[in-house]
Amino acid sequence: MVNFNAEFSRIAGAAAVLLLAACGNSSAPVGPVIEGACAPGAGLLEIQGVVASADAKSYLPIAFDVAPGTGRIELAYSWAEQAGPPSSPLTATTLDLGLWGPGGYREPEQFRGWSGSRQGRIDQDKPPVFIEAAAADRGYLPGPIAPGRWYAELGIAAVSPQGANWTLQVQCKAAGGGRPAVDPVDPAHVANNAAGWYHGDFHMHGFHSQSTAPDWPDFIAQSRAAQLDFLMITEYVTGRHWDTLGAVARAHPDLILWPGREIISYFGHVNTHGETPALFEYRHGFEDVNIGQIQQQAKAAGALFQVNHPTIFPGPVFQNLCRGCEFELGDQIDWGQVDTIEVLTGPVLATGDDVGLPIPGQIENPFMQAAIDLWEEQLTAGHRITAVSGSDSKGIDAPEERARKGYGSSTTAVFAQQLSRPALRAGIAGGAAYIRTRGVAASPEVLFEIETADGQHGIYGATVNADNATLRSTVVGGLGQQLRYIANGEQVLTVPILSDPFVHEQAATRLPQEGPLGSFWRIEVADQQSRTVIGNPVFLRAP
Repeated sequence: MVNFNAEFSRIAGAAAVLLLAACGNSSAPVGPVIEGACAPGAGLLEIQGVVASADAKSYLPIAFDVAPGTGRIELAYSWAEQAGPPSSPLTATTLDLGLWGPGGYREPEQFRGWSGSRQGRIDQDKPPVFIEAAAADRGYLPGPIAPGRWYAELGIAAVSPQGANWTLQVQCKAAGGGRPAVDPVDPAHVANNAAGWYHGDFHMHGFHSQSTAPDWPDFIAQSRAAQLDFLMITEYVTGRHWDTLGAVARAHPDLILWPGREIISYFGHVNTHGETPALFEYRHGFEDVNIGQIQQQAKAAGALFQVNHPTIFPGPVFQNLCRGCEFELGDQIDWGQVDTIEVLTGPVLATGDDVGLPIPGQIENPFMQAAIDLWEEQLTAGHRITAVSGSDSKGIDAPEERARKGYGSSTTAVFAQQLSRPALRAGIAGGAAYIRTRGVAASPEVLFEIETADGQHGIYGATVNADNATLRSTVVGGLGQQLRYIANGEQVLTVPILSDPFVHEQAATRLPQEGPLGSFWRIEVADQQSRTVIGNPVFLRAP
């Protein structure tokens, strides 16, 4: 066993110091190295260290040498708070775990997986994380185990005020078998040739994000129960699921499975919708890694780029509870290259347990309005970003809770010429979408149209070149609720919904204070508890 604090100075000067070039820079930071060779039959290697509160939101690569003949690597770790005040979810330490191969911890092809803080915990009697040629733990990539210098990665997500001690264990074993076959989803698959409204959940997690998530058959079953047509499967950091979902998609040809990933940085989370093999980074702020570069890589690879839950669990109160959940990187990205923004994350009717606040009963999600405000600021600045929702669910065991916060508990309806990725992309890019905050079954259906005297016509997302237009809202299933009209971010009219269906027309004009996109008008529907519909806007621009 090596104590990192006691041995660091000696190790740093030894030949085993990390010498890894990153992005053309020949210098690399000094980090801990586990002494001894990790080899089959050589036993367990262990290293210990300490993190302080100043280390939060950083990463620590820990080097270890893998001997020839190794076919399996296992990692286990733990941490414990140092003496001090009792910790709570608002102050506790959280360390994440990742693994990189012998080409270095900055080489995309050497990324072998990430599991956050949910597995491999010695102190919770969880089995170690493993990889081998033929198999790997959830979130990790199977493949050959090449000899050389590997890197375990401790993500220092949050640290208590008193600091914490950590332990990392590495063990190498022999294992056989070849790499599993690659079976990806067909990105050109057409699930339905008809034009119409299709419903999706823009933020879904499965087994590779959490071990207790449903298996793929149950994942599909829960999604079908929510009446979803397309499933944005955004596992944490990893792309492991991309190579395994082909069979699932073929077994359900009437659905669109759209793999992506959630990029978990400690300063904000984003989704990239689409398979992006060259895109792996998630460590904004580590060395020269920057979210702007990650965004450029995602767009170059053809993925949609989405800002997730930008105003949820704001710091400093919540920063240990939900690490990096608040989006603090607005000045680091190109908002003109953002495709979607998640204005509702999780249940629209939230409990105290959902939001970490001592509230009785259920209230409208307290983070939603701030996210809508941010979205409307970007619209005013000239950025055509489509508002969407995401359950951020990992599956819900209790059937009675699935409708409130499971897959599809809020859905985004997108008008597309067919049910396919290319057609859905076009609908999303055009803003032809609205959010049904309580899912398909429990939210009104609303068609929002704009029409001008000279015959210009469109729905959500449309732009007309006119100073004046007529808006038409057709609401089905909203009897007793209210229809709201919002212009350039300001509510201008509330109308009671007195029939089912309900049709209402409203005059719209260009307004004195408008941005590069013109004046935008949109609608919402609400009952006494919360909003039930959030619409994307239409735009009036100069003739």
